[in-house]
Amino acid sequence: MLKFPARKAGLVSLLLLLAASAAFPRPAFQIDDWIVLAPAGEGFAIKLPVKPEIETQRVPVMGNTYLLRLYTSSDERTGLLYMVVMQEYPSVTGVLTPAARLEKFMDGFKKGLGESLAAASGGKFDLVPDRDLSLGNYRGRQYKLSVAETRGLVRAYDAGRRVYLLMVMGAEEKNSAAVRFFDSFEIKPAPDPVPQPVTDKQ
Repeated sequence: MLKFPARKAGLVSLLLLLAASAAFPRPAFQIDDWIVLAPAGEGFAIKLPVKPEIETQRVPVMGNTYLLRLYTSSDERTGLLYMVVMQEYPSVTGVLTPAARLEKFMDGFKKGLGESLAAASGGKFDLVPDRDLSLGNYRGRQYKLSVAETRGLVRAYDAGRRVYLLMVMGAEEKNSAAVRFFDSFEIKPAPDPVPQPVTDKQ
């Protein structure tokens, strides 16, 4: 239940390549002209420095499938990689507390993307809870991320029928680009997720 699926091998390799490049110093630059990502019906908005690539999956949850959408954006100027994940859930998960939903989602994230990154890099993947967060009435949590020698940050927020995950690879918390990325995130009103039946292709 509430499993985050493993990512495609090609994107995992891209993540590692970009994250590794982020370990080298980059010239100072001015953060401007970021784009606003606000997909219709997904209940969030956030700013990114580069137009993201989009991947859509239907994740089986309790007999139906629910939308999982991943947005990845790599900024060649800084070597930073950004990821935004939106996962829908059925109403029955409302019996869980926000903290429990986040914990289950992050367990799936760690097993899915984390194990893929570790296997592709040949290095250790680690995701350590850092501190609790809040965004208006929504509960969240920050995690420190490491893949081999690369460091990053993850923030996850529970919005009831949706969980959102924000990730930056190659930056510490005080990095100005990471701050702008995280601070720009908003949770907005959205319609209830629409389940679809599981098919043989899933």
